[in-house]
Parts: sequence; structure tokens; C-alpha cells
Amino acid sequence: MIAKIFFTRFNVYMRIDSIQNIKFYQTNINTKKITAPQTDAKTTELPVFKGSFPLAQYSQKFYKARAYLDTKEIINSGFKKTEITDFDLNLLDGIQEGIKVFKGLNMKEIAFIAQTITETTIIRGCHNRCFHCYAGGKPPIREDEKHINKMSWNDFESLTEGFSELNKRLGFPITRNHKNQHPYMTMFHDADCIDIVLTDNQGMEHDFIDISNRLAKAFRLKNIFDTAGWSPRNKKAQARAEKYAGFYKNPKNKNGIILFNLSINPYHILHVKEVELENLKEIERAKNFRDLYTTRMANVLFTFTPLIKKRKLTFIHRASANDSKGTEGFQERDLRKLDDEIFEKLKVMYQNDYNGERKYIKGEFQIDRLINSCRIYLSYIDTRPLMTPSLEKIYSPQDNTYKYSQQRKRQDIEGIKKAKNIQDILYGKDGYSKYSGILDANGRYYLTDFYLTIPTELNLNFENKDKLTAPIEPYLQNDLVITKRIINTINKP
Repeated sequence: MIAKIFFTRFNVYMRIDSIQNIKFYQTNINTKKITAPQTDAKTTELPVFKGSFPLAQYSQKFYKARAYLDTKEIINSGFKKTEITDFDLNLLDGIQEGIKVFKGLNMKEIAFIAQTITETTIIRGCHNRCFHCYAGGKPPIREDEKHINKMSWNDFESLTEGFSELNKRLGFPITRNHKNQHPYMTMFHDADCIDIVLTDNQGMEHDFIDISNRLAKAFRLKNIFDTAGWSPRNKKAQARAEKYAGFYKNPKNKNGIILFNLSINPYHILHVKEVELENLKEIERAKNFRDLYTTRMANVLFTFTPLIKKRKLTFIHRASANDSKGTEGFQERDLRKLDDEIFEKLKVMYQNDYNGERKYIKGEFQIDRLINSCRIYLSYIDTRPLMTPSLEKIYSPQDNTYKYSQQRKRQDIEGIKKAKNIQDILYGKDGYSKYSGILDANGRYYLTDFYLTIPTELNLNFENKDKLTAPIEPYLQNDLVITKRIINTINKP
């Protein structure tokens, strides 16, 4: 994965004030109150109303929750501003009854997930292995009877249909949170979006576009596309990239995502190998790895030319500062040299296109214009990479970035240990959330502030809930679990 997402989020923060009127899918509900039939039975069949699962059995608890919801008169009292924290979640508990994916969770626990979720791991694992990836992306683990590296199609449908159903029952998106500075979600944690593909039970493949649209509709949150590139020899990845470039250049199709990101950085495993070989004086092998990386990224830029033309492509351009201790080969000056070589190869590709197919270049004047656009986009280099286990191998312990990271992790651990309620954990002094939620492919739920990863006791009712995945990074704290008891202090009446 690409999971330099921490600074992707920084990019979102920089842009979020200009993103106005984010349109949520909204579904009106039947405001007529539903009264439980008079019966001594503990459960009864609820007459099917719009959005209900057929033939579900509901208890008196459901009817009480529905009656409480109706008394709030949300349609007539500011429907567009209503959010789940406006309700007493003890009284609302039961409205989720019969929704399979939420079995075993109460409304406080569901609300906690809905109000914090930022990453849904459709697939796990990444071949780019960038050293600055806060999630420590590594190649996918092998699947077997006990292990998975992606969400099953059944679990994906259960997730999206479950949230859609709950939103219909409530009459507003349960994910709506006016304190949330970044109302978006990603479909990955430690994976590259170019690889996000799920196969349904009929053998049909669903790519990023389809999965993104389904998630956006269910969660009422926009998505982010993020890639560090792919090998030009990977024909399937190349075909998907060309499809995405053609699809997202249309403004109407970009409504489901906030950013379409491309990462160019010296931390990619190909460049890391180059630096390692140079230090070993294996110069020719080092040149081969450098050529692989620059050729790869020139092809990525060429493929995304339609997005460059429409100014729809955002760059994540990151390196160590030139004065960072122990980071030779990964600094700003090194990235600038990589950029120049990438642009040289891109120019050749543009010239060949103009002389041949003219897929993107219709006039020769476009070549320099596009190259200059890329140079402008890449003029800024972010020199604040988040310290990762891999970067700790590069940075000197005396570097300020290294020192701050160690200090921040200690503070986080102490803060969680001292917390008396979930608000103490989630919110900083400014009132905004410090932690983001990660839903793993097996339904297990985690929190991260991109320095630490903290497991919770929550687990969605997936068919693969008992399967194992690769450990969630960074710095997974298995001995520091956020319990259901703490989570149930949310919205305490």
C-alpha cells in the first residue's frame, strides 16, 4: 500500500475548506409510527417497510427504538443536520435488529464505528513497499483455510447493504459527523488502489470504480484513489489505469472521490534497492533498478495524461530534507534528479505518441505544455515523512523527525492508558478527532493516529471473522486494547 495516506490526509485538510456542499445520498423514510402488535410473544414479524430485510424477526426492543426515533421528528426538524450523536443511543438500541453485519453489536458500538471509520481494507498487501508507507505495506500474504488477504464478496455486500439499510431506517447517514474534518474514506490501508479488485460469486470482477461507488452510496462518504504506480508489463493493471483515466477525467464521474493521487518518491522499493547497491559499489545493477523506477513512473504519467489535462491529478511528492541525518539517497535533491529523468522519458513517450497513434498528443505544442504542468505540480516536496519501521533504518536516532516520532508514540500510549472514556481517547483539545478507524478485511476494527495502531474489541459479523490477516501497522499495540466498556461511554446520557 501506498499508505502514505497520513500526508494524503494532510492534502485533504489543505483542500477541505474549499470543498463545499458535499452531496450525500439521502433517503426519506416513512415517518408514520410503527406500533408493535399486542402479543405476549417475545418476537413478532415486522410488516415489511421500505428498506427492511424481508421476513426478519423483530423484538419489542426494535419497536421501542423505532418509536423513539419517530418522536424525534427528524424530517421536520432539520433533516440535513441530523446526526447519530443527536440521539440517546441507549433508547435507539434495537433499530439495527435483523441487519446481519451488526449482529452482536449495540448502537453505541455501531455509532463508534460509523463516526470514526476512515479506512476499509478491501484488499491487503502491496508490492511497492515504499519505506515511508505508514502502514508498512508488504506483499499480500498467501490465502489458505486460516488466512485471507482481501475481503470476500459476501462480506463486502453484507457491509454495504448493512449500512445502507441502517441509514434507511434512521433517515440520515449514520456516518454524518459535523466535527469530522475529513469526511471521506479510503478503500485501502496497506494496498495500492490499482490492485483493488474483487470477484463476486458469479465470477465477475469489480474494480475500483464499481467498489468505490458502492461504498460511497452505503457510507455517504467520498473515496480517495491512491497509487505509487505499476509495472508497464502488468497488462491488467495497465488496462485498469487507462480505464480510470478515461472515467475520472469526466467531472460527473469524479463525484464519488475527493482526490486522485499519484505518489512519486525516493522511498519506493526500486529506488531503495538502487541506493543499497550503490553503497555496495554495484553500479550497473543500481542503474538497472533506477531505470525500472523512472520508466515505470514515466508510463504512469503518460497513462494519466487525460487527468493532467483536466487538472484532476494530485501528486504526493515526498522526500527527506537535505539536512536530515542519515538519509543520503532519499533527500529532496535526490528526488529532483529522479523527476528530471522521469520527465525526459515522458517527453520521449509523448513525442512517439505524436509521431504515431496520437492517443494523447494531437499537436506537438502540447508536449512541453504537459511537461511544464507536471513540473509545476511537482514543484513542492513534502519533507515531513512519518517515521515508519522502515524509515528508522534510514534516519539517524539523532534526527529531530526520529525523536519526535518516539516521543509521540510514548504520549499516545500514556494517553490511552489514562483515558476514562472514549472521548478522552478520540478528541484533542481542539475538539476534533485524533484517531481514524480501520476496518480490516475480516471485520476487526482498529484505531490509528498514524503513529500507533490500537486494536478494539469490535468485530463486524463477517463470514471470515475468524480468519487471520497480516498484522495492521504501524506499531500495532496488541497489549493496549480499546474495550467495549470504554467504547460504550460514547454518547453517555
